[in-house]
Amino acid sequence: MQAQRKLLDAQRWHFQHGPIDLMLRADGDAAVVEAAHAAAWLRFEQVLPELVQELAQLRLTVPAGSTDCPLQGPVARRMWQACKPFANDFITPMAAVAGSVAQEIIACYQRPGIARAW
Repeated sequence: MQAQRKLLDAQRWHFQHGPIDLMLRADGDAAVVEAAHAAAWLRFEQVLPELVQELAQLRLTVPAGSTDCPLQGPVARRMWQACKPFANDFITPMAAVAGSVAQEIIACYQRPGIARAW
């Protein structure tokens, strides 16, 4: 399965890869927006393969009292860190996959010339 993208209208993109679906839009300087969308797509294509490499670990509970994240990828590490405060209860990093992926991709839009991105 490969990542897919589709331009929905003049301003919105749909990125999809396996269970990950993103709707993207950015406002600002047209050339900067186009460059940000291109960067987001390049990054998006790699996210699911990176997570799959660490899937066994991502399915394990975050141990209470643990301070050292055993994961390597930036999205996987963000998922683990987001769940760490709830480690006294049963939680796996998978609880934070959506937000962690969104944070990874929105970072591509944090540049001068982008007025707003979602």
